Amino acid sequence: MKQIVIIGAGPAGIAAATELRKLHPATELAVTIITREVPPDYSRIRLPEFVAGTLTAEQLVIHNAAWFASNSITITAPAEVEHIDREHKTLQVLQSGNTVTVPYDVLIIAAGSSPFTPGMPDSTSPAAGSVFALRTLEDAVKIKERIATHSRSAAVLGGGLLGLEAARALKTAGTEQVHVIETAGRLLPRQLDSAASELLRTYLESEGLIIHTGASVDTAGFAGGTVAQVLEKVCGPDVETALYSMGIRSNVTLAKDAGITCNRGIVINEETSTNDPDIFAAGDCAEFDGVTWGIVPAALEQGKAAADFAARRLFPQDSPPKPYRQTVPRTTLHIGSKEAVSAGNAVLTPEQENSGTWTVTARTLEDGTYLRLVVETESNLLSGALVFGNEGVARNWLVKLQTTVGKPCPAAWFELK
Repeated sequence: MKQIVIIGAGPAGIAAATELRKLHPATELAVTIITREVPPDYSRIRLPEFVAGTLTAEQLVIHNAAWFASNSITITAPAEVEHIDREHKTLQVLQSGNTVTVPYDVLIIAAGSSPFTPGMPDSTSPAAGSVFALRTLEDAVKIKERIATHSRSAAVLGGGLLGLEAARALKTAGTEQVHVIETAGRLLPRQLDSAASELLRTYLESEGLIIHTGASVDTAGFAGGTVAQVLEKVCGPDVETALYSMGIRSNVTLAKDAGITCNRGIVINEETSTNDPDIFAAGDCAEFDGVTWGIVPAALEQGKAAADFAARRLFPQDSPPKPYRQTVPRTTLHIGSKEAVSAGNAVLTPEQENSGTWTVTARTLEDGTYLRLVVETESNLLSGALVFGNEGVARNWLVKLQTTVGKPCPAAWFELK
């Protein structure tokens, strides 16, 4: 029997395992997932709801033990892969204090990413125990415990999608003052134009958040100062808790130590294969055509592709899979009663806007929804779009937009009121 091992149980790893079992039964192919976390498969993007107290840990779980058993997918958890031996095609895995050897015929690395936390204080710092990142359920539990006893003021370092959702969660959980500190001149500069960003800011401030744009914090100060001291110039003197939301970094150390080619992520080709033909990569840890996405749609697409090509590596008689093509980015921010969604190349650089290559149409519809379309001038192909509006309305627009990106833009959309 052939053996495929997957490192990681995030969206990419689970997508790969699910696809593999669709392709080949357990009598032909053994599928094993190795992950640090228990439960192994839960919704990481919904962790802010757990912090807010609107969702329980049990409700975060996507697939439970019964699902893995019914699909003949072996879960090894909590466990950590310490070394990849490409020559002998084995993994050294630390589990319950013991190191065991796990063989593989094909390996899929879906190791995910880690939060970027420059200046994270150590245990000797005055800021120890008051600075966090929100990436895992364990992180979320610690944050809930902190704000249960320190509910006066908190600050989120970063005004991206996850940062804004985390800030809203802290407020919902009962934190009196919640600051958002963003170094860029507006919120979500890669997803929203200035008009939509200002609409979002106005709404967040009406909900009680305190927004600071064009502001920066020297996080190196956490080594010798309290959170309040480090953040006082931006937020005033009362901040008790700080939460990093400054982006992510691909987990590449394991692959790099094994001699697998890495840049910012593990470099993969259109078959999601690395420079080792028996090792594939997908998700936040992977880099395709110079891009590491760090978004769920890319993880799902790459995970499925990795499974298809990994299976064919072992079963050459399988039909040739479709090559992985670059993911069309699409993001959704759901916060309170509002949603901000974008798809494709929704926000142009100043140089792009002045090039004449794209035509930008923006308007506010009668129901208050803000819509922006970016269309290639000569071909009339929709390059990107964004929508800011009420919950449900914006999401319905995203469904239309993400299926239309790269296709002729419907003329009726330009006539919307």
